Amino acid sequence: MFFSSCFAGLAAPLGVRAETARPVSAPAPSGAVLEKVLLISRHGIRSPTKPLAALEKKTGRAWSGWPVPPGELTDHGRANLALMGQFLQSWYAPLLPQTSAPCASAKAVFVWADSADTRTRQSGDILSHALTQGCTSTAHSLPAGQHDPLFNALAAGQAHLDPQRVMPPLTRAFQQDIPPDRPEAHAASALQAVFGPNGCQKRKGPCFSAPTVLSWKKGLPHATGGLNLSASTAENLLLEYEQGLPSTVFASSQTATDNDAARTRQLLAAVLPAHALQSDRLRRLPALAVPRGHVLAETLLTALAEQPVSLPDSSALPASARLILFAGHDTTLDMLATLFGLDWSFPDQPDRTAPDTTLAFELWRLPDGQKDVRFRVFHQSLEQLRQAQPMSSQAGQGSPLLLHSRFCPNTAQAACTLDDLTLSVNKLKEQDL
Repeated sequence: MFFSSCFAGLAAPLGVRAETARPVSAPAPSGAVLEKVLLISRHGIRSPTKPLAALEKKTGRAWSGWPVPPGELTDHGRANLALMGQFLQSWYAPLLPQTSAPCASAKAVFVWADSADTRTRQSGDILSHALTQGCTSTAHSLPAGQHDPLFNALAAGQAHLDPQRVMPPLTRAFQQDIPPDRPEAHAASALQAVFGPNGCQKRKGPCFSAPTVLSWKKGLPHATGGLNLSASTAENLLLEYEQGLPSTVFASSQTATDNDAARTRQLLAAVLPAHALQSDRLRRLPALAVPRGHVLAETLLTALAEQPVSLPDSSALPASARLILFAGHDTTLDMLATLFGLDWSFPDQPDRTAPDTTLAFELWRLPDGQKDVRFRVFHQSLEQLRQAQPMSSQAGQGSPLLLHSRFCPNTAQAACTLDDLTLSVNKLKEQDL
């Protein structure tokens, strides 16, 4: 039983950040069937990766306490991720074998999680449980703590960076002027106003507009300065809000209020563009994204070509798998956006790679026997994450965006041929590997 084309037009076009890739609403041709789906997801809501004392030192403000150690999933995050998994299962249920035998369709589901962090391994388990409707509760992965080349080929030693090739484009990226009418131009001032209006005049005060300083340490580029501080602070404020904690900048008590929440939503809309800008200049820079993500890109293309896929532990991707999920990070989504010419934004979520955000690669068979690839992105709104609200197929409640890749020549269609995608990825590899 395959996924019929009547589902293909459910995603209505919404907002977009860039002209290179945009949401579209072109349905699949009549008679097309969905044969395979590859999903790549970010883990659930986590605490800041740095201790709160470090955040206070950088921003001059005491932050709200978290119920878990740095960088770990919260129970609230687990609940939200389960809701995303349940929605993905319902959305793609027609793709799975229809049988009355208990758990028979679970053989068509396969989940592989990044082993490097506890939060990704746990996220893989949660999504495995949801996608198989409780029949499987453990994701596949390398041994805990080991670097997985699928999620970071650099850390796994399967790619290396040459500073003479990386630093020039990185320097140019950070030297680009931001037009004054762009949201990114106002993010630093919005953060400065709430964390310390005079911070840039003080020797140890937080300065969100300080110049970026680039350096090279342990084989990787590093960026410090105002944009880096703005990006990390904005992300931590977002996680704090989605966790339902009292606002670090607005709360006057230990309980969150509706007024604090409204002011925080306005602040998040103003400051998250700094996080996107930092990602565009660093994580999505081809000179970094391609070496880091080429192993996963090659794996996805091989699976879409319906060729045997060897996983990092030398096992094979099961031939029966039709719904395949890789549980990773926001950096995973960023590198794939570059490698496959994608971009997106949401009107109800200021972070384009927020917790649980999931990118889908769909393999469709057309009536003439030809096959093409379509991209979707699933997300939860700011309030859905804060309130742990279920998703639905209605617009604004969970219906995914259908994306267009800039690598595909027909700008009026969402579909790409596998040949076009493979050619484009290979060109990027030739330039940046």
